[in-house]
Amino acid sequence: MGYAETAAPHRAPARPPRPAPQSPQDVGFASQNAGDDTESPADEIGETPAELHRRLALGHWWSVGTAALVILLAGQIVNHYRHDLATHERLYKPLTRLYAALGVPLVPRWNLGAYDVRQLGASADNANAGEITVRASVKNTAKQPQPLPLLRVTLQDRFGNRIAARDVPPKSYLPSAIPASTFLSAGQRVDAEMAFVDPGSNAVGFEIDACLPEPGGSIACANDASTR
Repeated sequence: MGYAETAAPHRAPARPPRPAPQSPQDVGFASQNAGDDTESPADEIGETPAELHRRLALGHWWSVGTAALVILLAGQIVNHYRHDLATHERLYKPLTRLYAALGVPLVPRWNLGAYDVRQLGASADNANAGEITVRASVKNTAKQPQPLPLLRVTLQDRFGNRIAARDVPPKSYLPSAIPASTFLSAGQRVDAEMAFVDPGSNAVGFEIDACLPEPGGSIACANDASTR
């Protein structure tokens, strides 16, 4: 009797073993090891102490230079407008002292239109024959103090033509009790009295105007400014 061959049972091919899972610590360690050979971005943009000191010094000098330019510009503006700025009560004395020390002329541009000059009449002086005394009042209508002006007295004939004119400084028309360097406060009024050689019968009238020096060296009067 023959033996029947029995087929061998089918077996699935063997699978390779799975690698053991790695712990987070092992993964992180591997990542760190992988990056040891590369240069970090912080190292690429880092500064040495010398470079940092140089950058800070450069920023400091930029700030100093900017401040110097601002001061220079402010000085140029003040110098350009010095004649106008000097009319302010708080700036008049400091600017006057500064430009006097520098030897630079400073002539404030006061408001000539703010002087209210009134004629108070004229009369012959009996004590001094051949002289005529002219009287007037000067009032400062500005909102700030202004210097005492020159008074330009113009004698006129009966046709209104000018016969003679004279600029009278404050020391020559003020009472002796008032210093010539006095400023007229806002709203202040003073009386003026001036003596002239009697021009004779040809002079039948006179005109009085308030005048002040200009920065260019000339004399400007209120009536001149009103006709410009």
